[in-house]
Amino acid sequence: MRYIDIDTWDRKEYFEVYSGTDFPYINIGANIDVTNLLTFANDKVISFYLTMVFVAHRTAEAIEHFRYRIKEGRPIINEHMCPSFTYIPQGRDLFIIVTLEFVDDILEFHDRAQARITAQGTDLGLRDLFDRYDIIKYSALPWIQYTHFVRTVRKLGVDSNPKMSWGKYFRQAGRVLMPFSVQVHHGLMDGLHVGRYFEELQRSIDGLAP
Repeated sequence: MRYIDIDTWDRKEYFEVYSGTDFPYINIGANIDVTNLLTFANDKVISFYLTMVFVAHRTAEAIEHFRYRIKEGRPIINEHMCPSFTYIPQGRDLFIIVTLEFVDDILEFHDRAQARITAQGTDLGLRDLFDRYDIIKYSALPWIQYTHFVRTVRKLGVDSNPKMSWGKYFRQAGRVLMPFSVQVHHGLMDGLHVGRYFEELQRSIDGLAP
């Protein structure tokens, strides 16, 4: 992590203006095609959810703006980020939040995530996220084919960790589609960058091979 020199930063004015608004966030949702991801997960006999977390996070890691954060009112940039995702253990109605280091190998990540889930047990993991500037939060709502999903914000204007969500996938014209939403701090990025994220996310999914 390092601080960004705001005086030479090309986002200085955007950062200052949007950081002063009551709700400095943008949330964009769209359907993505997860046909290849579902096929890949089924062929490898691994979790669709954890596979989606992996692909979503790897895509974000590659885009500089998704590594920007705000710490003590100043912009910073992370070298790497950790995925932090909700998970409902079998037989329970309450979710836990699982946070772990990211590894750029889908099967290794899947095994590490499963091990972390088992080790965490019923520990909610909620307080582990306080004062973290290096995470992206992931959550799924697989019961609803929603059109939009606005996430909670711990403190308006201060919480700058991106939040990704997805809903129930569905079949249409021989493909499997799924609603996906991205919520980010507008002082750190624009709709252009979120649009690029969606494009790269789709390319990553399409590139999955059994």
